[in-house]
Amino acid sequence: MWRIALDHTDLVSLWRTLSDDERARASRFHREVDRRHFVVAHGMLRRVLGDYVGVAASELAFSAGEHGKPLLAEASAVGEVEFNLAHSGELALLAVARGRAVGVDVERWNAAVEHLELAEYCFSPPEREALRHLADAKELVVAAFFAAWSRKEAYIKATGHGITRGLDHFEVSLTPGEPARLVADQKDATAAERWFMRDLVVGAEYSAALVVAAPVDDVLLFDAV
Repeated sequence: MWRIALDHTDLVSLWRTLSDDERARASRFHREVDRRHFVVAHGMLRRVLGDYVGVAASELAFSAGEHGKPLLAEASAVGEVEFNLAHSGELALLAVARGRAVGVDVERWNAAVEHLELAEYCFSPPEREALRHLADAKELVVAAFFAAWSRKEAYIKATGHGITRGLDHFEVSLTPGEPARLVADQKDATAAERWFMRDLVVGAEYSAALVVAAPVDDVLLFDAV
């Protein structure tokens, strides 16, 4: 795991590592802060992955899975390195694994969101019920909602299905103090046995989660510079 501070100041050299397509995508952002964050996140992704596979950052090539999940193109996929990138607020997270699918998500807390209302559309029935049990404590609701959201996003990214199968057919733990885990997936009876899930402590008022194909011996978190 690599934590990336999106206020990185080395924008010129990071910009030079990007592909023409990535530069075009960056240029389409209306807000300067969004452009900067995109350049830093994708430039640092190239730097880190380049070190893993022994390819210059600017020479890395990418492709996409069936449902759009970014992958290293065959020419760059030395050693079966898989990755996933997520960003929110002032942070990005890059998960890297060898020979196994991986997904990561990070969410900066937003107390203004209608958490219980949004959960009715996106969470499974047991998740909605667990969240309602916390309704008398606003801070617990916020923490539980974003913990669940990050775990669910990380899971659908790891599987490669993305949002195409929805978010309400599977259940994750969300009660504060309870370890992160995939409880069940109605569309995949053995999923809970095959996927490892862990919370990541990355900053105050952020929730983050990693999901990777089991088994996993350890998770290491580094700061990318």
